[in-house]
Amino acid sequence: MSLGGLMFLSILVIVLITALFIIATNRGYDYEHTVDPLPEKNKPVKNTEPPSNSSIDER
Repeated sequence: MSLGGLMFLSILVIVLITALFIIATNRGYDYEHTVDPLPEKNKPVKNTEPPSNSSIDER
């Protein structure tokens, strides 16, 4: 491959990568993000951990 062909191919790859980057960035900004609602302060929180048996003396 000649030096001119290699230069053309390199520029083509750079332009392609730049175009893909711009497209991905624009799609990211167009995406509508959602946020989970904040938990209520007066609502009790469920404990999902099993009860601790540390007070039981196992001999």
